[in-house]
Amino acid sequence: MALFLSLVRGRKWLTAAAAVSCALSAVAALVWNARLAEIIDRVSKGERPAPGSAAAALVIMLATAAFAYMKVYLSGCAAEYIGHDLRVGYASYFASLPAAETESLNTGEQLSKLLNEISGVTGYIGANLFALFDDLIKFIFTLTWLIVINPALTAASNLPVAAVAAYVFFSGKTIGRAAERSQRAKEKMNRYAETLLTLFPVIKLYGASALTRDGYLRAEGEWEERTVRLERTKARLMSLSGILSRLPVTLLFLVGGHMAIRGAITVGTLYIFLNLSGNVSGVFMNMPGQFAAFKQFSVNIGRLGSYFEGGVRAR
Repeated sequence: MALFLSLVRGRKWLTAAAAVSCALSAVAALVWNARLAEIIDRVSKGERPAPGSAAAALVIMLATAAFAYMKVYLSGCAAEYIGHDLRVGYASYFASLPAAETESLNTGEQLSKLLNEISGVTGYIGANLFALFDDLIKFIFTLTWLIVINPALTAASNLPVAAVAAYVFFSGKTIGRAAERSQRAKEKMNRYAETLLTLFPVIKLYGASALTRDGYLRAEGEWEERTVRLERTKARLMSLSGILSRLPVTLLFLVGGHMAIRGAITVGTLYIFLNLSGNVSGVFMNMPGQFAAFKQFSVNIGRLGSYFEGGVRAR
């Protein structure tokens, strides 16, 4: 992961700005929920909303929208710039090689790196990395705030989290093994393609195209089978993960509803817990898929590491 850390260091200010925007967006969402809870409590008591509450709610809504836009924009820019640094660094490596060494390179292998490993790394950074970071920030901020509001209800509603975490750990390992087998099959297919590109004149000369085509199709079929099996495994295990992640909400209805009826908490407080429960359980629901994606990402970036031994500079 030294290459990934080098990429992030090259864009540390932009990455830090994206992280701060995620935190500001999470805080704005919590403030918005607090304002709604206050309005719900006043209405449930037959009171009118406080003077200026509409203007305050409008300001909070605008701030929430602005921070959400900033989060998406800065995260997208950071992902694109990091991907750009990776591609340019890869091209700079070959531009710095002596001519004699360049002639001995395996064209098929380098094309495979460009089309597969680099595309996989940039795709993960753009689609998964900052989304996972945003989920973790929301999880930490939300759980901390819920504990401050009502520790007893937070503990009672999140009792199944330990069981969900254990399931996520074991299912993530299963998905990770399936992802690794899929990666190995893809690597085998790519090596076959590299051999075909290298020996194409010889294959053409001796009319061996039918034989080589059959071998490539077998390698492609194995990769397809492994990939389909990976997706089926992810779908099956993540479906159960989604069901388990609903347990905290069920407990909230039972425990929180009982506490609201007894007057131990207000209706607005119960609304906060129900509305923000997804920020806590959603992280566990998505974790098996995130684990598989990270497994593929780590394999891809590990294969590229030898081309960036001197690090990557922002360009």
